[in-house]
Amino acid sequence: MILSAFSPHALCLAMTLCPPVFAAPTVPRDERPNIVLVYVDDLRADGLSATGNPYIETPNIDRIAREGVLFTNSYVTTSLCCPGRTSVLTGKYAHKTGVTDNRPERDFLDSHRTVADLLGEAGYETAFIGKWPLPNPQAAPRRGFDHWVSFEGQGEYFDQPLNVDGAQRTSRGFVTDVLTGYARRFIEREREDRPFLLVLSLKNCHSPHLPPARHRGRLDGMDMALPESFDEDPDSLPASYRVARLNRRNRGAHPHPELYQITLRRYWELVLSVDEAVGGLFAALERRGVADETCMAFTSDNGYLLGEHGLIQKGFAYEPSIRVPLCVRYPARIAAGSVVDSVTLNVDLAPTFLELAGLAVGAGVQGRSLLATLDGSTSGRADFLYLAPWFLPDGTPRELALGGGRYKYVRLSDAGLEERLFDLEADPGERTDLSPDPAQAEVLAASRARMRVLMDELEMPAAWFESE
Repeated sequence: MILSAFSPHALCLAMTLCPPVFAAPTVPRDERPNIVLVYVDDLRADGLSATGNPYIETPNIDRIAREGVLFTNSYVTTSLCCPGRTSVLTGKYAHKTGVTDNRPERDFLDSHRTVADLLGEAGYETAFIGKWPLPNPQAAPRRGFDHWVSFEGQGEYFDQPLNVDGAQRTSRGFVTDVLTGYARRFIEREREDRPFLLVLSLKNCHSPHLPPARHRGRLDGMDMALPESFDEDPDSLPASYRVARLNRRNRGAHPHPELYQITLRRYWELVLSVDEAVGGLFAALERRGVADETCMAFTSDNGYLLGEHGLIQKGFAYEPSIRVPLCVRYPARIAAGSVVDSVTLNVDLAPTFLELAGLAVGAGVQGRSLLATLDGSTSGRADFLYLAPWFLPDGTPRELALGGGRYKYVRLSDAGLEERLFDLEADPGERTDLSPDPAQAEVLAASRARMRVLMDELEMPAAWFESE
């Protein structure tokens, strides 16, 4: 296992001699863990002090990584809210769940079972608390969850009305605090030996960026560095990127650096309440005496471009948009201070949770349990296929990308075929397109071939890969 150079902070998490990631079990193998997933919105991979954030400290989230494993190359398969959530729950890509954007035409639960369904059938008590942005009138409870606290759509940061187990309730205050209170009370319930699944799905750090009063202004006066590509010429971008760059209603580029600075301060301040929420969950688990019997995972539904290429945006295949933080703590199976650099995906969470619970991963699940990577029996993925959330009227995705390795290959279809090839080692900012360079013809051809192989493995239509 290779220690990550993702950041000095991440390196500090690794033990001096790099112990094996898979620890000898300290509880019997047939003792199923509780599972807690903290799932946030629009938080990019560098959003934690554990992953090198220069603006904020996140000691409680860092604890998950410090006492567990930090995955330094974690990606989403589609960078958008609703597709990401369904992929995490099902272990399947968006083209399989049918949720390819934020306005799905049908309910994915009609034809797909979730990790909550399966764990519930196996005896787990299950709870969903927080944001469920999929179409759901009156935020009614959804199948698979015994306990339900949610709201319609994106919701509000303050005084958000809630649906609690089918009953409409008012709430006062910052929504993250309110939801965390429900989550802590769920953890602290009196229950016999029945394990539980808790999904705490938070609105942070989605726009509008409105942190609570105790954090708002905390970063005022701190200089937020402009990305090198902030003023990139829009004409250098692919057609669909260019539209977003020039359309402010589509979260395009902020025209003024001072507005960018304000946006970033409020965005990063929203992470502080997430860290407090994780600290509250740890406190509740420790009061119940089950912290070490619980697998706690932290991740985000997608990344976010914060001024790179002039975009305040998600969805596109640029690294900040598709990379997310991922850390997991479970002392019975994961050695403290572990770092995994191989590619991991959001679709891997469901099969990991199922395997931890001793359940088989069913046919049709496209993710892979991370346990084999943790015990060293596999080196993990070297690459993956990214599917953008926007489709053309004929059903063709606007963008596919081959990522995870040194070279990223991007294939765009909305203005005729456009290709991009980036050397992420030499050009981590993805600013120099190598696809026209004759010296890169072999790499380009190999990338096209590899994309076709992954498309076949994922059962994507061959018609999506059209020649010029």
